[in-house]
Amino acid sequence: MDKILNRISNLILLVTIAGSYLMWVVGISTPTTGWIYTNSVYLLSAAIALVLLLRIKSLTKADWILIILAVVIFVFYTLTSSMRHSNRFINASIPLIILLLLCFKKTKFTKIDLGLLAGISGTALFVTIYRMYVELPKLIDPALIWKNDNKLEAIWINTNTIGMTIFLSVMMLTIIIKSFNIGYFKLLVIPVYAAGLLGVWVCQSKASLGALIFFILVDNIVPKKLLKTNYLLLAGFALFFVAGPFIFYQFAESDAMNLFTGRENIWAEFFEKWFSNTQNMLIGMEPFTASWKSLGTHNSFIYTLSNYGIIGYTLIFSVLLYLLATNVFAKTKLSALQVSLFLAFLAICIQATMEDTLLANYWLPIVYSFVGLALQKSEEKTVK
Repeated sequence: MDKILNRISNLILLVTIAGSYLMWVVGISTPTTGWIYTNSVYLLSAAIALVLLLRIKSLTKADWILIILAVVIFVFYTLTSSMRHSNRFINASIPLIILLLLCFKKTKFTKIDLGLLAGISGTALFVTIYRMYVELPKLIDPALIWKNDNKLEAIWINTNTIGMTIFLSVMMLTIIIKSFNIGYFKLLVIPVYAAGLLGVWVCQSKASLGALIFFILVDNIVPKKLLKTNYLLLAGFALFFVAGPFIFYQFAESDAMNLFTGRENIWAEFFEKWFSNTQNMLIGMEPFTASWKSLGTHNSFIYTLSNYGIIGYTLIFSVLLYLLATNVFAKTKLSALQVSLFLAFLAICIQATMEDTLLANYWLPIVYSFVGLALQKSEEKTVK
């Protein structure tokens, strides 16, 4: 019976990932994808509730504490909504992340499930590449497509969104391909890397391109043995989460440091507003928009400080570090699959310094599937 419940739970989680990809591969202008986009919070909440009900017998005291914490966080930020001019969708983000990670942690993806996830990721990648090949020439002279100063903002949807779709699907697909460890089959990662890099380059999505290059290098060059037996991964995430806001503040205030994207000007205006009020700093403020253009923070960490303050920032990233630590401090070593998944999430965090990736509800199933799968107690032989 447990195997059946596990299979149903995995299929539900896979559907949430497929649904998230569907919005960006098809676009949100169709009735179906538009409805999914509008109701993404409710659909994800229902999926999470169903998985937790199916796995309720396996929940431990620590799991129930996380569930209670998620509920308390949602209630707290709902009660303070009027003070922050917030809404239920923003209030739900942190609880949804906690509960979604718990769902992944309480299930066990088998070889079949990983194969299905590879199919979803591969389909998203190659349909996206195909659509770019077909639709780009209609919008821009083919001779200009590869130039670095290509300023095309959208194809069927925002080019940064397309770039992120490619970035995430390439990482998951190549991780799973390598995890199967089947002779020359592993060489398929080479054309997947090439297609991903070319696709993101054409989109001119610099944050996704830089993060994808980072992932390809560290996942293939850094020996997995170094990361299986020590605490470098946990230390890296902890340093990133703690030092990040201070680094972004330095970029915002410095005249010498330039990101060549205008992000530092957005951050400078944000910090000026954020520091103006103690409430803003502790529990967050009204959703930030730059005064000169309708632009958000374009940074997941600053977005968290903006909408949830220091309290919310501490809560979400402390929970993430706690969940990461449960695997890092485990008696068994991390598998190569788990190490690659953690490295992929680190790459996502790098990309999130330029986009609101980590807290966007419609990206949550894809983004946190990397952490969620890495939290599962999988052994190397499971995917061989």
